[in-house]
Amino acid sequence: MSLSIDAPSFFSALPRAIIGGFVGTVVFTLMMTFLAPVMLGHPMDIAAVLGTFTGLGKPAGVVMHFLLGTVGYAIAFVIVGPYLPGPGWLRGVIFMTAIWFLAGLIAMPILGVGLFFGGVKEAIAALIGHVALGAILGSIARLPDRSIQTVLYDIRR
Repeated sequence: MSLSIDAPSFFSALPRAIIGGFVGTVVFTLMMTFLAPVMLGHPMDIAAVLGTFTGLGKPAGVVMHFLLGTVGYAIAFVIVGPYLPGPGWLRGVIFMTAIWFLAGLIAMPILGVGLFFGGVKEAIAALIGHVALGAILGSIARLPDRSIQTVLYDIRR
């Protein structure tokens, strides 16, 4: 066994991960639309941010947001997820918490939102959304276990 994911397991896991990414992105979007205003007094509209940043408008931002959440995160999770500890939902939470951290540190400042989503309340609201997306993604994807220790043991044999 090698450290790379073999093609049959990658492609067999991808459809469920895409479904999980889509469902998780729908829940995330609903949370940012309806729950964030309760927490913050305003929605967190990533589609509008993406549309404004690219100059393509909010409809294009919605497409970008759903492509990233549905396809981008699914592909990345199928590659990284098997090496994360715990049951599927926890692997998804760990994965999306890392995405939240990188988004807050890198993507949001680039998009003009500010470091860590522009404030503590915004960062917490975004973290709650990412955790929900991750739990859904990980639960639906049902990736195989592939601990790095097992892989290294197989390589040495």
